[in-house]
Amino acid sequence: MQDLYKKFKDYGKVRLNEPLAKHTTFKIGGPASFFVTVTETNNLVALLTLLDGKGIEYFIHGGGSNTLASDAGFAGVVIDVKTRNTEVQDDVFIADAGCVTVAVAQKSMSAGLTGFEWGVGVPGTIGGAVRGNAGAMGGDMKKDILKVDVYIDGEVVEMTNEACEFGYRESAFKDNGGVILRAYLQLKKAEPDAELMKKALEHLQYRNSTQPKGFASSGCIFKNSDFKIQNAECLDTLREFDAEKMEQFEKIGKISAGWLIEQAGLKGKKKGKAEISETHGNFMLNTGGATADDVLSLIEEVKQEVYERFGIELEEEVSIL
Repeated sequence: MQDLYKKFKDYGKVRLNEPLAKHTTFKIGGPASFFVTVTETNNLVALLTLLDGKGIEYFIHGGGSNTLASDAGFAGVVIDVKTRNTEVQDDVFIADAGCVTVAVAQKSMSAGLTGFEWGVGVPGTIGGAVRGNAGAMGGDMKKDILKVDVYIDGEVVEMTNEACEFGYRESAFKDNGGVILRAYLQLKKAEPDAELMKKALEHLQYRNSTQPKGFASSGCIFKNSDFKIQNAECLDTLREFDAEKMEQFEKIGKISAGWLIEQAGLKGKKKGKAEISETHGNFMLNTGGATADDVLSLIEEVKQEVYERFGIELEEEVSIL
């Protein structure tokens, strides 16, 4: 272990047996054998190359949101990506994977570029946003990504938007093991769109007013469900609850997971110290001392109840480590 510790120090700050609860917004998680904070892309690539060469398991940690870490921790290397360089080339905004998404939105506007205003309300880092095709207010990474630099199979490669295979909260990176190094956003030269900025701020205010406060959380636990793949009987049942709301869902093509959880009467449901928020059904809260097992048990109960009530299979949005 000491030999590895010395090697890893060449690439960044190293902490041994670091509690992951300190680095996730859920405040849950046991110790990582090694927790390495990397601030330069070349060091990130060198570390990944070393780990692959030695067959050492690793996990890429960004902002710590949207992650549920195991109570047992992680017997490998957690790489804390804090690469934060940005650059503007004409109408392309280039951001390292560790850049905070909100900061990228603000910097792109300051640089006289428009198109990424929707990012002001998105938590986490650009790398995580690309991996999960994050989106808000009708925008998403798929619409803005020109290309990305990726470490995959021991090489640094450039992947086009099409090669990223973006889908709803999905991308190729969830399956191919690629580590996002840098994102190139294709924007437009213009003063920031005043109307879009207004909507972005309104969206941010709405998020702040509808999302729970006072307890640790990872954000939304489940993905919204695809409206088109649900059977007629399921949709008719849901229309009985709220026909107007279902009409809205049909227009956007997604059924809100939080709404389904609310209709199933699960708000306030508890498992140990984990609780479904009374404010937003798609948020689970750590009310103090919750374990990953508490959350996982609650996730399974919600999935089962929603399926039995409505015939809809909820899919996790949160990454489980």
